[in-house]
Amino acid sequence: MSKPIEIVFSGKKLPSLDSPKLICGFPGTGLVGKLAVDYLIKELDAIHMADLFSCYFSPQVVIQSDGTTNIVKNSLYYVKTNNNTSINKKQIENLSKLDIQSDHSVNDSNKSTNDSLKLADGSLFSSSNDLLLITGDSQPVVPGSEYILSEQLLDLITKFKISNIFSLASYVTGTFVNEPKIYGTATNPDIVKSFRSFNISTLDNGNITGMNGLILGLGKLRGIEGTCLLGETSGYVIDAKASKNLLEILNKILGIKINMDEINKRSKDTEILIKNLEQQMMAKSGQYPQNIPAEEQDEELIFPQNRKSNMGYIS
Repeated sequence: MSKPIEIVFSGKKLPSLDSPKLICGFPGTGLVGKLAVDYLIKELDAIHMADLFSCYFSPQVVIQSDGTTNIVKNSLYYVKTNNNTSINKKQIENLSKLDIQSDHSVNDSNKSTNDSLKLADGSLFSSSNDLLLITGDSQPVVPGSEYILSEQLLDLITKFKISNIFSLASYVTGTFVNEPKIYGTATNPDIVKSFRSFNISTLDNGNITGMNGLILGLGKLRGIEGTCLLGETSGYVIDAKASKNLLEILNKILGIKINMDEINKRSKDTEILIKNLEQQMMAKSGQYPQNIPAEEQDEELIFPQNRKSNMGYIS
């Protein structure tokens, strides 16, 4: 690498996007936000735009599912919409082929995309806008480099005149719960007021560390409204259940319709993992909650949601 930050584009020119919303899910505790954005990228067939490499990332490579390795990076994707319909990569490729044949065929193909509707009306934010999605293998580890990386990312995405920024993060409590809550904060008080209708608990103190928080603050300085949604997690496991709950709320806000079967399955796997972990922890310590009938002890050991904790922090 010849520069501290290198952006490598997958195409020769940037796509034309209609006031897109940016959805960020940088890796943090429990990978709550990252899992959610990765799932959106997959289910919306988002199109890869660019990879961002930097010596500010952690010095490591990532092992892929096929056994190969890649240096850590952040990746930017986009989804185009047309009359509230998401147009995925395969559809764009088909449209390009039809364009060679005749203009009439293109119009018919555009019309047929209504059969695979991904975005719907009736949400808080207009769903007619395109989407930009960014995820990654690492956040910067060099002190102060989060500012440099966030500014360079904003320099790139503001070329598309983005309308809103949504960052997805973790609210870490140190305690397992049955149903993870979703917390929120925003740069606009009107957005904060809307949280109640989506069953989002409003944060009124604390800090959001890392780029999931920083990109909102720097975006606000550029006049871009931002919202951060945080999934409650213990911080002990990769928490697909918190990601699922977070994604369900985001989908309602933006009017996104996707198949949730796979992440529902991963959520159940997380429940099993948490159950086993709790049982092992309690077995080793020999400690059990007080004043709980014996027949209810197993359930309470798995999900001690009634126990208060002062360990909460956000990431």
